[in-house]
Amino acid sequence: MKKFRYKEVTWLDLESPTPAETAELGKAYDLHPTLLAELERPSPRPKLELFNQCVYLILHFPGAGSDVQEVDFIIGQNFIITTHYALVNPLNDFAKIFEADLTLKRHPDQLHAGFLFFYILKEIYNTLGADLNFINDRLRQVEQKVFSGREREVVTELAEINRRLLDFRWSLQSHREILAALGEPGEEMFGAKFRYYLQTIQGEHERVWRSVENNRATFFDLRETNDSLLSIKTNETMRTLTVGAFVLLPMTIIAQLFGISTNYIPLANHRLVFPIVVGLTLIASFATYLVARLKKWI
Repeated sequence: MKKFRYKEVTWLDLESPTPAETAELGKAYDLHPTLLAELERPSPRPKLELFNQCVYLILHFPGAGSDVQEVDFIIGQNFIITTHYALVNPLNDFAKIFEADLTLKRHPDQLHAGFLFFYILKEIYNTLGADLNFINDRLRQVEQKVFSGREREVVTELAEINRRLLDFRWSLQSHREILAALGEPGEEMFGAKFRYYLQTIQGEHERVWRSVENNRATFFDLRETNDSLLSIKTNETMRTLTVGAFVLLPMTIIAQLFGISTNYIPLANHRLVFPIVVGLTLIASFATYLVARLKKWI
């Protein structure tokens, strides 16, 4: 448990809280037992509930690699509690800002827990925006590989990018509804000015969401182009193999005919049978090759 305090506002940050820690929080801030039970385990769904003059939110964010991270927020008048079940780097970054007091000193008249919630979410969304810029750079690198004849090489890379974008979509798609639902209880707790902060956060979310959608559109275009080029190469290979089999077919037939041990095959016992068979197969193969060229198969 990390505890930060500036003037009358307190921020507590917990990672994987134990029952003893949640019980301590319950006594210190008069938290409902149902809320405390929620803190002890991750929740698969986002949520917004009101408890005893505080707001409880569950939001999910794409984490490092392919993980999805949950952050629970308990927002009171003069306190905010964040709990999570893995390391969340933006929270660590905001802790440094909080300790420096630089952000808080610029807004001394508007300092309350809703203000801290605004800045915490803003820090998280800024980090997600940087991650999406990195994904966009990867897509540009993939584009160069696709058009340089390395289609097979990028199939796995495209799949990894798609998985990452799916994590972003799954995590962020519910934020719009949660933030909109926070408007009324937020204004009741922190006044009409809180609407400005909430609208700003909604704008940050929309910016990140548009970046996700733009990256997904680019991904789908690249995947379609890559699949088309792979299909063309596969078709070229199949056509070459088919034409090769067509050209070699007369050779195979003639060789099998003369390979039959019988006296009914003309010239089967002739002393020059070998050069005759070779000549016939070469002539037949050349003829089928000419047919393939005239038909523009090769």
